[in-house]
Amino acid sequence: MKDLIIYYAATFIKVLMVFFSPIKGIIMLVALSTIIDTIVGLWKAAKLKEKITSKKARFGFVPKLISYVAAIMLVYMSDYFIISELLSTVISIEFFATKVVALALLSVEVKSIDESFKAVKGCSFLEKITGLILKMKDIKKHI
Repeated sequence: MKDLIIYYAATFIKVLMVFFSPIKGIIMLVALSTIIDTIVGLWKAAKLKEKITSKKARFGFVPKLISYVAAIMLVYMSDYFIISELLSTVISIEFFATKVVALALLSVEVKSIDESFKAVKGCSFLEKITGLILKMKDIKKHI
């Protein structure tokens, strides 16, 4: 009986992995941005001599990572079964809602990373990147 339960559980997990395989890159990108945000947050805390506790990781990082991934998976299921069919006549982008939600989550993480960076270095890396892009565009015009 135990072997049968393990077999069915393993089969169910494999089916889920196949179903979510089209968005594995999106899931990994959002998870990576959350991990980078946490690392930059720890760097900020160390530089500003703030107390770092494991409680913050248990009640901050882990639930955040799980909720972000779960949100993407839920939106993907809605996208797969409902939204893509409705939007297919208007927008030809596959899994549009999933990509929009992932982009929103990524923007939250990048903004958080920028705030931590600004707290330590006193300047925004987003503003520096924007300035660099504008300079490159200006140089390109003169060439």
